[in-house]
This record gives sequence, C-alpha cells and structure tokens, in this order.
Amino acid sequence: MQKGLAPHGPDGKSIILHHMTQRNESLIAEVTQTFHKDNSSVIHINPNTIPSGISRSEFNKWRTDYWKNRANDF
Repeated sequence: MQKGLAPHGPDGKSIILHHMTQRNESLIAEVTQTFHKDNSSVIHINPNTIPSGISRSEFNKWRTDYWKNRANDF
C-alpha cells in the first residue's frame, strides 16, 4: 500500500475501489474482486449502452494516492 498498490483481500486478490454511481465524484467502496465480479449486475447502475462517467487516467493517479494515504491507517 505504501507504494500505491492495493492490499489483497480474503479472496487472495487485490482490493478494488468501486465507484458507487460510476462517476468521478461518486463515493468509493473498497470491495474484493470476488464481490465485484459476483455482484457486477447489481453494483453497476449504468448499462453498457451508457458510457462510463469515470476518467480512467485521473482515477489511476487518484487510486495510487489513495492507497498510499490508506496505508497510514495501519
């Protein structure tokens, strides 16, 4: 986490940061990859016909900073 990488969850895979409303300014939830995959149709409110409201380049930078800061909680 101190290097900006996500920790591993109980499923042994990296934790995912999920945008609750599929927009940059939406709340973020830390979820396991297994939860994200198993509940994909429930947690993704936008159908595939609507473009994502998330800027991936901005989010990738933010995500790295998030995990670095989150490491301070431990």
